[in-house]
Amino acid sequence: MRPDQHFSIPPRSSSGIDSSATSRRYTLRRAAGAPLWSVRADRSLIRGGQFSYLQPLATDLLAGIALDTPDDVRVLSDRDVGLVEWDTLAAAARTNLLSEPVNYDTFDLPGGAVLHILGHPESVFAASKVLVFDEAVRASDGPEIPDEGVLLVVPNRHNLVFYPLTDRHVAEAANALAEFGQGAYEDGPGRLSPRVFWWRAGTLTSITLFDQESRTMRISPPDELMTIMRRLVGTAS
Repeated sequence: MRPDQHFSIPPRSSSGIDSSATSRRYTLRRAAGAPLWSVRADRSLIRGGQFSYLQPLATDLLAGIALDTPDDVRVLSDRDVGLVEWDTLAAAARTNLLSEPVNYDTFDLPGGAVLHILGHPESVFAASKVLVFDEAVRASDGPEIPDEGVLLVVPNRHNLVFYPLTDRHVAEAANALAEFGQGAYEDGPGRLSPRVFWWRAGTLTSITLFDQESRTMRISPPDELMTIMRRLVGTAS
């Protein structure tokens, strides 16, 4: 799978998630321990040879299944996932991730852009909501996601910050996301990536380039995204 290839996990059951029962299931899951899909940053897991099932999600990021218990959170190994029918395990991990409580908030920038935040200081799975992004945003009563997608950052496990590609403030939003992503990544804990990503229809693509000599980074959108950004700015003017 290429780093920018569409990533998908088995859908939840047709019965869906009853939001009124979320807190109850959350308590039961914490008590017994359960699998959740999780975004990871450590590629040494693959080099170790025990986590070959982990899938590349985007530059710097991997997707795997973690077991969350009252005592710790650990990534399941190849041996672990081999003990259970894969589709059943993956679907359960998806449902549990969608059930993970997060807060939704917005932040207004001086120039008019609005950033949207999914996060929780006590959850190490908030950023992993990117794996079920559109459903997670709807469940949190967030904004409608446009066909053009969103720009987002997942600097650590506790925060997912995004900007829907809907208005002329896209340049301000991209710069603010880059600044926040770098700062939150450096602050830690639970580092994932300082990069800005373009999410569109389940595909996550890095739009950040690093200059190794100067040790600086800059936003470099692919041609398709640049066309979208120019259209948004041009339509407003």
